[in-house]
Amino acid sequence: MLREIAIGIGCRSGVSAESIICLTLEVLRDAQPFAQAKIFTLSRKAEEPGLRAAASSMGFDLVFLDEPEFLIRQSEFASRGATRSAKTQELTGFSSVAEAAALMGAGPSARLIVSRRAADGVTCAIAAKEDHA
Repeated sequence: MLREIAIGIGCRSGVSAESIICLTLEVLRDAQPFAQAKIFTLSRKAEEPGLRAAASSMGFDLVFLDEPEFLIRQSEFASRGATRSAKTQELTGFSSVAEAAALMGAGPSARLIVSRRAADGVTCAIAAKEDHA
């Protein structure tokens, strides 16, 4: 059975749609096969034109996560995530954006299936619900 995945994206302000698409497609190669995907990111990125254009171009829904809940759940995400970024912590107050967004988007039983990768001002990670079959 094909799974649903959650793509977590973090990005610098003003990053291009091309940069987001390039990294996301690279990371998606390691998540195949999948039935459906959505992109998850912080609500502060709601006005990023590159992010909106990239999601639209790839045909994925774009979901903006509630930052107070994101902050409350940081320790949960840290225990299931593979990486932490001191720079991200300094800039956003979160130890991880891409991995935590993917985990939050995939739900409480999620696990990372592709750890955070970064290129050209973009970070991307993928999570899926844990199979308990």
